[in-house]
Amino acid sequence: VTIELQQNQKIALANAQQQRTSTTIANFDAYTTAGLDWQSFMLENNLDYNYSKDFIAQRNTYHASWFLFENDYFQNTQGLMDEPVWEAKKRAFKDWYNRCDLRSLYVSRSRYMPDGFTSLIESFPDECGE
Repeated sequence: VTIELQQNQKIALANAQQQRTSTTIANFDAYTTAGLDWQSFMLENNLDYNYSKDFIAQRNTYHASWFLFENDYFQNTQGLMDEPVWEAKKRAFKDWYNRCDLRSLYVSRSRYMPDGFTSLIESFPDECGE
């Protein structure tokens, strides 16, 4: 019974995390549709930027992906992801981390990410020379 209760708690926590991630992604869609750069608006309190719609979409997609990756990390820590999927996720994390043109976005956002997650990300070879 105890094992079943622990498993149910893990599943409930994972579902709550997934719901927060889904809500966040919907917010990014709204920002992108409105032509608002999430980084400038939310992290920098800067409304005086002049980015193209394509660049805003790229930046917002980059941030949204990190929220998804955090969710993947959480699901894995709860034992809810099998090893082949986790290995594929880590390859995506490494590739996204090494998007050198957008690294500054990761750096500014990483302070709000779980320590274990940023430790994993920052253990990847830095192809950006930072």
